[in-house]
Amino acid sequence: MWREVKRIIDQHHHFMLTTHSHPDGDGIGSSCALTELLLLKGKSVRFVCDSPMPEKFRFLDYHGCFEQYEPSISYDEAEVLIVLDAHRRDRIDRLSALCERADLVTVCVDHHKARAPEFQHTVIDPHACSVGAMLYTLYKECGFDLNLRAATGIYTSILCDTGRFSYASTTRKAHKIADECIKLGVDPDLMYSRLFEQLSLPQLQLFALALKGMGLYYNNSVLIQELHHEDCKNVGLDPAELENLDLDYILEFDKLVSDVVCVILLREIDPLTVRVSVRSKADLNIKPLLQELGGGGHRCAAGALFHGTVASVKDKLLEGLAPQIEAVHCSSSQHSR
Repeated sequence: MWREVKRIIDQHHHFMLTTHSHPDGDGIGSSCALTELLLLKGKSVRFVCDSPMPEKFRFLDYHGCFEQYEPSISYDEAEVLIVLDAHRRDRIDRLSALCERADLVTVCVDHHKARAPEFQHTVIDPHACSVGAMLYTLYKECGFDLNLRAATGIYTSILCDTGRFSYASTTRKAHKIADECIKLGVDPDLMYSRLFEQLSLPQLQLFALALKGMGLYYNNSVLIQELHHEDCKNVGLDPAELENLDLDYILEFDKLVSDVVCVILLREIDPLTVRVSVRSKADLNIKPLLQELGGGGHRCAAGALFHGTVASVKDKLLEGLAPQIEAVHCSSSQHSR
């Protein structure tokens, strides 16, 4: 699976790494690990993303390689573009224009099942818990041991994409790799604090507003919360920051409600654009619905960007969820007999 990637790495010197817009722990953690491998092989590396890096992940930028994409900057020196945790060009936003360069080699490494290749070389493993776990294998294939920085990136990737080792993607291999990272010096307590205990007071106040305005649907099976520009102003946040805020803590808290099987967060980016984040419990596969609506993700964690008002997007999601919620209820009734 990695033979072609190894050949590309050996034959080129200038590499650009990227991940999907609004990067998460897997995209940034795997970029950190791959940066280490490329530097160990004497390559030139820069990590460019179309969105800012969330503050809580900045400690992973050990070599000052991260840049936010700037149209006025030239990226012509890049010989290879490696896209991590995204298999569609539209997921990397404005960087997708670079793929039109005839002399640029494009590589995709992802653990989401791809419908059709959009890059010249693609490594997809839908059974991997994260892209970071895939890069652990690449290290072994290349004959390199992890150093502490690479292990920290891979641990971040696995911890975030397995929901702190709670999702169905948490395999024995995920624990095995995490164990090796800990043996190399990764501190689980410190990592948890860095990644999940970094809320600002305005973010907590935003959460309180979201809770106050939540709605329950389908016999309390679906919980929906909305965040509007006005909510940001009320807690002293710039409304322009709403799209880039890491609000997973809201979704994970909502899933604690016993009867709820699906939680949805709607963010008003502008009056006719809504960013949707969805999480579900094990009985409900939300991935097909979000893909049908132009988004993507995993069985129990997915999202999309919708054009429409918050109210219209909510109606569309509830309509799409109706058959699945009914099926979950029927299955639960049969199991209780």
